[in-house]
Amino acid sequence: MDKYIQITIAFLFVTGILLSNFQHGFSDGIFQENLPPATVGNRIASLYTKISPPILTSGAKQNALFQLRLFDSKSGNNITNVNYFLTILKGDKLLLRELFYSKDGPLTLKFEPNQGPVTVYGSTEPFLGGWTSDTGEITVRGSVLSEGGLYHFSIEIFGIDNVRNIFVPEKAPRFDSYLSIGDVFATDLTYGTQKFNSTLISYYDKIRNFTFEPEDLRVLWTMPFDWNVSRIRAQNIFVHEELKVPKSFSEFSNSSIFNGTVNGQPVVGRSLAVDPFSSEKALIIHFLLNKNDIVKLAENNEIVSNSNNSMKFTIRPLVNQSQKTSLDMVTDTGGIHTFLSWNPNPPVIGTNTLNINFSDALSGSRLNADVNYDLSIRTHKGEEIIRKNNITAIKGISNQSISLPSKGIFNLEVEVKSLKVLNLTSLDTTRKGIARGFVVVS
Repeated sequence: MDKYIQITIAFLFVTGILLSNFQHGFSDGIFQENLPPATVGNRIASLYTKISPPILTSGAKQNALFQLRLFDSKSGNNITNVNYFLTILKGDKLLLRELFYSKDGPLTLKFEPNQGPVTVYGSTEPFLGGWTSDTGEITVRGSVLSEGGLYHFSIEIFGIDNVRNIFVPEKAPRFDSYLSIGDVFATDLTYGTQKFNSTLISYYDKIRNFTFEPEDLRVLWTMPFDWNVSRIRAQNIFVHEELKVPKSFSEFSNSSIFNGTVNGQPVVGRSLAVDPFSSEKALIIHFLLNKNDIVKLAENNEIVSNSNNSMKFTIRPLVNQSQKTSLDMVTDTGGIHTFLSWNPNPPVIGTNTLNINFSDALSGSRLNADVNYDLSIRTHKGEEIIRKNNITAIKGISNQSISLPSKGIFNLEVEVKSLKVLNLTSLDTTRKGIARGFVVVS
């Protein structure tokens, strides 16, 4: 008999059944997330999910970890004696469907790639029969998290607090998480007689049809994508593509202004970030598309009808173009959106006031939290002229005095380190990341 059927039948014959409001939490296209709260028993709970490492190199056999933690949204404390019924799918392919139990609450699944059948190594909790271990880590061997791409994790909470306290099956709280493992593609860009090694990382799904057109230095690639607008509206979603090109490829990398498109539509402002400093040897370009960007594309019937169920990217450097001061940026992990304003505007040599307003990049809503962040400004050569650490933006709003020494184009970085959500005792570090932009003094 299928284990899922056995568990469901067991529900009908045990005592201590809990009732709950049936609610869902969703996320899509990131590698870690606190899912939106849902009613679990007599409290409001959130589920933390994370895949590590966030990047798997295509063809390499790497272990991957999937972490789960159900916690009280108000106190931040772990909920104990949790039965997690976990289903993992990639596209339409079922990869895993098992019940897991954690006495302390947090659960870590260690996935070891193997071509054989999926096998779980652990002991079983005697009441419902969920897989468990004394350490909270359970090994799963087989072809589960073995390649880059988008994975659907459906997590039903069968019970909490006590092994005999379980939910009526149709009332079991359910969380849906669409987490991504970065897909890595490395190839040479041939320009004239020279070859330059490039690396493309897709943090959403598999890379396809990578092409370089040397005539106008254009890089193109595609990625599978479901353009169903109802699906997109119903989930938190974020698409992040990262292209690394050697600085020795000066015809490409010496530019700070690039023309990027997604399915023929221009990508500008916060959705296209240029990072010349994280790597000594490479220029890094980020496509950063949040839910609003993707909904707008999905509502365009012409884009969807010509998409072939793909997202299509292009990027090329521009010459003889003027850089502009960034007015909004998004972190490279997709969690936080920053709106910037300067006084005076545009910025001048000497003292300026920079106002930063942080918001939720996925929903566009205001943050009900204090944001801890670092601020740095560098010259185009990488010399740091301003560094401010551990700034707190109360309720997501911050004003900073910035002294700019000269005319020029400066690189601005805002590194979000944590959020202190109002009425919660613990810090949220799942949304940390770096937002990048420019400051132009003319």
